[in-house]
Amino acid sequence: MTNIDLYKKGDYYYGFKSCGHAEGEFDKIVCSSISILTQTFYFTLINKLGISESEIVDTQGDGLLKIEILNSNVFKRKDIQICFEFMIMGIELIDEAYPEYLTLKNVEV
Repeated sequence: MTNIDLYKKGDYYYGFKSCGHAEGEFDKIVCSSISILTQTFYFTLINKLGISESEIVDTQGDGLLKIEILNSNVFKRKDIQICFEFMIMGIELIDEAYPEYLTLKNVEV
């Protein structure tokens, strides 16, 4: 099972943690889809939106990607929130198609 926590302060997303591996008949589809969405989000911040890697706290490992943008002046930007919404929509669509493979929840701080 892949667990995805979406980190939120008030109305603003500032990070997420995706951990675990889906298991079952469609595990490769689910894991690959989640990886594509989360990694594309990360590289969009850096390569397209000009966010410095020093402004992003990331933890990576086998079945783990955790991203946090700690500077509220950065994570409150509209373009960054749109990127979060894009990634979240993709994950929600995966969850609709394969609900037994992942859990998705908001974590308010």
